[in-house]
Amino acid sequence: MNRPILLLLAAGATAGLAPVAPASAQVSPLRVLAFQEALKGTDEVSLRWPLAVAAASDEEVAVADASGPRLLRFRKVGVSWQLDRTVPMGGAPAGLAWDGRRYVASLRQGGGLVAFEGADLAERRLPLPRGVVPGAVAAGPGGSLLLFDAAKRSVLRLSPEGAASGEVAVGGDVSALAATAAGGFFAAVPAEGAVRSFDASGKLSATWKLPASEQVPAWPSGLAAEPGGNVLVVDRHAGRVLLLDASGQVAGVGARRGWEPGLLLFPAGIARLPGGLVLVADEGNGRAQLFRRTGSGTGQ
Repeated sequence: MNRPILLLLAAGATAGLAPVAPASAQVSPLRVLAFQEALKGTDEVSLRWPLAVAAASDEEVAVADASGPRLLRFRKVGVSWQLDRTVPMGGAPAGLAWDGRRYVASLRQGGGLVAFEGADLAERRLPLPRGVVPGAVAAGPGGSLLLFDAAKRSVLRLSPEGAASGEVAVGGDVSALAATAAGGFFAAVPAEGAVRSFDASGKLSATWKLPASEQVPAWPSGLAAEPGGNVLVVDRHAGRVLLLDASGQVAGVGARRGWEPGLLLFPAGIARLPGGLVLVADEGNGRAQLFRRTGSGTGQ
């Protein structure tokens, strides 16, 4: 029997107090993803270590590959997807987002926050406040950005040009962010196997504990918010994607661990295309995979 559990956040956390609601321990049998296509690149330029993905449209996506490192853009040609362009990145990717007009990547190894603009994906570094160590990144309403600062364990609200307009303490290391249309955001905290929800004011409104898989604790590594309030969560250790409803309960599951097409091995990131398709960085298999949303509430 599942019961709501009220927990206090660790005394050292500065994100505030909020109820911790465990996601349903018994995962719904509803399958919410159906495999559509694998993106690997070409024989000459293939994906090797995909860590993050972003979607510009229903016909264009990008994958950040730590091998190189480099950014690979794919475009839909007819009924299939083809590699369109590859450009180097100045460091291993910590996150990738599409802000409505360009791709924005946060880079490790001092690479900072970088925009890839135009048809040629020209690289332009965005200024950041002194001392910021960039981690996960997400695009917010109106081209704004959310950036996890690993130095302070906080999320910065940034203008499209990188100017800070606010800061939200999270109290833990964050592997992924997803903005909501209302100005709030979700943060994946892998060490806790949890997703935290923050409102537009930056207040922590809920912490959702994810169910384990075969006694292996969940390790969320990617988030994608849907228009209806659901959120798709990549569980890296279990090689699965969980669908959480607006209350944090598991409403469905997509994919499972493995090597064959449609299966995932240590997935690292997720992005939702405008039309509802879902792109997952399948790190362990050296590819990105496209899935079609299925079941009730397809997030359209």
